[in-house]
Amino acid sequence: MKTTGVVRRIDDLGRIVIPKDIRKSLRIRDGESLEFFVDKETISLKKFSTSAALSEIAQSLLDTIYITINKNIFVTDRDKFVAGTGKYKKEFCGYNISTKLEERLFDTESLVKESSLIEEIVDNKKAGIEYKYILSPILSEGETIGLTLMLNEDGKSFTEEDEHIIQIIANFLSKYLED
Repeated sequence: MKTTGVVRRIDDLGRIVIPKDIRKSLRIRDGESLEFFVDKETISLKKFSTSAALSEIAQSLLDTIYITINKNIFVTDRDKFVAGTGKYKKEFCGYNISTKLEERLFDTESLVKESSLIEEIVDNKKAGIEYKYILSPILSEGETIGLTLMLNEDGKSFTEEDEHIIQIIANFLSKYLED
């Protein structure tokens, strides 16, 4: 465990403030939940995430769909790519989403179509490949907790069927997480 050198007091209500630079580096947003772990005399905090449950079911769903349609489809949580199919699966899965996609988590649009370079989709990627993509939010209790994303790099437009597939995946995962 790495020390930060920051020391904070607990107030009379038992609260402690996590410094802004630590929240920023760990992508902890206002209102997010943290999970507590205790080991002897050590208290550890970890961002609470539904990504473990989301990752397993999303990967199974995407693998099944990929057999039929053979498209690049990905699922993110609020921080990273948690499931994917297609030739870019290894390049995306496990990596943080870009700030551009992070901003999309707060959009109210149910379906977004755009064109973008890879570094505007996946954080820390520098290849200059341009993609067209469509995305749809995954909602849980009225809050966006992730995105479904379909990529096209060959310049082809998306069909109405592609749009429906992305929305179906998002709706299925939303329903799964609420149950």
